[in-house]
Amino acid sequence: MNEQASTIDPDALSSYLASRGWRHGGFWRGAMVWEREALGRLLVPTQSQHDIEEYVDDEDLLATALHKLAKLEDRPESELLLDIAEPEVDVPSFRLEPETPSGTIPLPAAVKAVQGIHDLLKIAALTREIGPRPLFTGARSRYVDNFLQRVRLGTSRPGSYIFDARVPISQPPSTSRAISWNDELAGREVIATLHKALHAAHKAAMEAAGNHERLDAFDDHVGDGVSANLCSTLSDLSGNHPVSISFAWARAEPTDLPTEPLTFTTSLVRTLSAAGRELERLAKTGRVIVTGEVETLQQPIGESPRVKIRGELNSHAATSRRAIWVVLDPADYQRAFHAQISKRRLRVTGQLDPDQRRLEMRPDPGGFEVL
Repeated sequence: MNEQASTIDPDALSSYLASRGWRHGGFWRGAMVWEREALGRLLVPTQSQHDIEEYVDDEDLLATALHKLAKLEDRPESELLLDIAEPEVDVPSFRLEPETPSGTIPLPAAVKAVQGIHDLLKIAALTREIGPRPLFTGARSRYVDNFLQRVRLGTSRPGSYIFDARVPISQPPSTSRAISWNDELAGREVIATLHKALHAAHKAAMEAAGNHERLDAFDDHVGDGVSANLCSTLSDLSGNHPVSISFAWARAEPTDLPTEPLTFTTSLVRTLSAAGRELERLAKTGRVIVTGEVETLQQPIGESPRVKIRGELNSHAATSRRAIWVVLDPADYQRAFHAQISKRRLRVTGQLDPDQRRLEMRPDPGGFEVL
């Protein structure tokens, strides 16, 4: 008897195959035939079919199907078994590239990596719970703690060094008698938030790579979940080496979100590190003066108009060249519009507000000037 095969539910295996693009192509001697172009065929026993000759070696047939499928997917059978048995689990995978043999990692780097994965999931949970912020500070809620308790970290597998985080997609049932709804964080919502934030951070890093005067590219993606915490954690997790992150989505809740690995090169990791420091510095800055030209004007429906001013940003601690979003009243927005047309510069004095969906500045009374 094959011990691994004895743990497989044929119906679960069939469900897994269907979710991965395999097609049911009929029966042979009591076994279901599953086919996928260019990959071949698999035989899976079934006990639900009538008037079909029973296949007498079900466990051997299951073991053969498992072995062949694991080989086709280039991963261990034990890992494949987990995915078959757990249809309601999303799996973000983190592939590191330490300078050690495949499947090994220096102990300090491993500790840092595990902490980094924990912190990325924590940041995604915070973003889902309270909304995007340039910088998260303070203690996390019990809902975030409860979510992190439900995450399981898998063992490494070959291919440099790969960590799998297994995240149940559903909320646990509420045990509270005081409320009639469940405030717990659903795993799928948190992982989808992480997926969006990582892709936004990658896009911003590509825009800013090699030109740190363009770190303001990250400001435009705060609303997508990019934060100082996310950027710094990604940089720390990588250990100053490339890192790739991919997502396998639970087949119990199909999604169109992509699964292709997202790779942060060493250059992008350095950019993330600089962006993390910059976002944190600005979120803590408070009062600033920006002097420059209008780069972009926006009038979002239902929100105050705003302009992006690129030029010199002065605070009590530093002076830098960058762009910053400034929220204006309608009258000053019109003045900014005409200043852009006439190519005149602006000077705005006010406060950077770190508690919004993007890092933006709000002028002091009388703090808006056309030069």
